Amino acid sequence: MEIFPLISAISQVGGILVDKVTLTRRQVEVRVFIPILFLFLVLTTGILYPFLGKINPDFLKPTSLLLFAAMILCAIIWNFFYYRGAQLEKVHDYELIIMFQPLFTILLATIFLKGERNIHIIIASLVAAVFLIIAHIKKQHFSLTLGGWNLVGAVIFMSVELIIISQLLKVYSPVALYFVRTGILFLFFYFYYRPQVNKISNTNLWLIFASAALGTVQMVSKFYGFEAYGVVYTSLILIISPVLVYILSNIFLHERFKTRAVLSFVVILGCIIYATILGK
Repeated sequence: MEIFPLISAISQVGGILVDKVTLTRRQVEVRVFIPILFLFLVLTTGILYPFLGKINPDFLKPTSLLLFAAMILCAIIWNFFYYRGAQLEKVHDYELIIMFQPLFTILLATIFLKGERNIHIIIASLVAAVFLIIAHIKKQHFSLTLGGWNLVGAVIFMSVELIIISQLLKVYSPVALYFVRTGILFLFFYFYYRPQVNKISNTNLWLIFASAALGTVQMVSKFYGFEAYGVVYTSLILIISPVLVYILSNIFLHERFKTRAVLSFVVILGCIIYATILGK
């Protein structure tokens, strides 16, 4: 199992749990949380930029500029949807919806990216994603709340953005792309929300900083995974995250945990081993 996707998956789990504590237990408003989060994302990524930040002059080409603008638009939209949904939904319902994101990304990559059409990796990815979803759907009728619809919107635009990012990585290094992206998003959300930072407690600031640090590790590792192993294979390994969230949410947030998550984890692990051995 390659290291970058695995690091991204583990840091994603930590980020989700910290976000839930910050937004629900600590009741930090989304309008305050998002601008401060992106400020910290810029700062944490900025530490890496002098060492790993590189931008190819081709970034000024019309195609690259158009893709960059599309990425920023998608990122703004899904962040609006994502954090509103994360604040309103329980971890179980949140993860049930968010776990569609790797599956949707895999389908888009298979359709639009020719280099991603490895039959072994595609089969393993689809089996893992579908089995995970089936394993965690409740027997009773599932209906979408307002928070749920926000998360559905986040899943769609998040997946589209990842496809665009995979193309922009041809002219930006992962650190450079994430640094510039978060910098623009910080400016947008700061002037849009105009948060009163002086009213945030030190504890909440540290929680948001922790979320940003984990977010930087998660996204930069994901970008490196896209570069080295492809979008589909990286997304396959990231499917581990929802299972780990189930386990940890049961331990730390005292939410109900079902043994089906263990079975799904075994299936996902088997799919990853299959894709690693036969897909290379």
